[in-house]
Amino acid sequence: MERDKWINEVIDSTNQIVKVTPDDGLYFKIQNKLNVKKNVAREWVWLAAASIVILASINAKVMYKGLEAQEELEETVLLASFSDSNQFYLR
Repeated sequence: MERDKWINEVIDSTNQIVKVTPDDGLYFKIQNKLNVKKNVAREWVWLAAASIVILASINAKVMYKGLEAQEELEETVLLASFSDSNQFYLR
């Protein structure tokens, strides 16, 4: 009983809501704000380009060093495989 009364009160509360209509020019104001183009300063474009070049250079250098290390490791393994005792001195 109490529950049904509460449900009816909640449903009836929507009858008291007043519809609000927006200002006539609101749609056009929103459209104008969306259509305004923002320009980025030329300095920021150059800064972004320079940052990309620097990061790409660092990445290439790290990859090159990794390849050199891999080649050294392969060479060491190859030399070690020629020796029976892994000792590099003559007996």
